[in-house]
Amino acid sequence: MSRNQPSAYEYCLEPASENSEVEVVHGWIFKDDKWVAHAWCEFADRVIDLGQSTHSMDKFNYYVANKVKEERCRRYPRIEFFTLVGDEGHFGPYDKELFFAPESENDPLEVIESGGVE
Repeated sequence: MSRNQPSAYEYCLEPASENSEVEVVHGWIFKDDKWVAHAWCEFADRVIDLGQSTHSMDKFNYYVANKVKEERCRRYPRIEFFTLVGDEGHFGPYDKELFFAPESENDPLEVIESGGVE
């Protein structure tokens, strides 16, 4: 990631600011043969991931393409997200147990379950 390019977590600020129905999601996605801690926004059956596209995407297809599973996600209603940004002084991730590293060679849930945080 370039220093000038916002992180996936920072990219959530714009859609969360512009749409009261948006939910911010922090989750693990499978990208480039590894698990990556990531963030995106959702409303209804659409995903907004400004790191991937300036257009909203179909949620089902996004989940399949990125191997998204609920167990690997944390969801934040927009007001809770803004509160956390203010309280924590950053855009995420907030669950440091689930998001123990920026990326993982192994399934993060298996890493946590085995107690072998990378």
